[in-house]
Amino acid sequence: MKNQINNINIKKTNMELRIKDRLYLPVFLPKECNFRQFNLKKEILKKVLISDDEKEAVGLKENAETKRIEWDVEKDTPTKVEFTAEELAFLKESCEKVSDDVLPDDMWATVELVYDALSSNM
Repeated sequence: MKNQINNINIKKTNMELRIKDRLYLPVFLPKECNFRQFNLKKEILKKVLISDDEKEAVGLKENAETKRIEWDVEKDTPTKVEFTAEELAFLKESCEKVSDDVLPDDMWATVELVYDALSSNM
């Protein structure tokens, strides 16, 4: 099933996301948005949510001293997340808005995942 968004044919797509990607994607989403965007954001956040069972399985926790989130990367297995064409387009827009920001390299790797998913569906 394909949808037409910005004159580009995009179908639903699966992305394999690791814990780090699932933590970073919400950071890229806008803090304020219209109602349609709010609903897209809500659906994306539901899809990338890290369950309590997953947190326990990988030992996800905040380090009290450094205030950083830590987990056992050896136990981190990718999770397949299916995004609709509209959600993927919204993620792309969100990533484009941060394109001039200075971000850590591993955050850019997550942005690259979004673009790779888009290009594999054109």
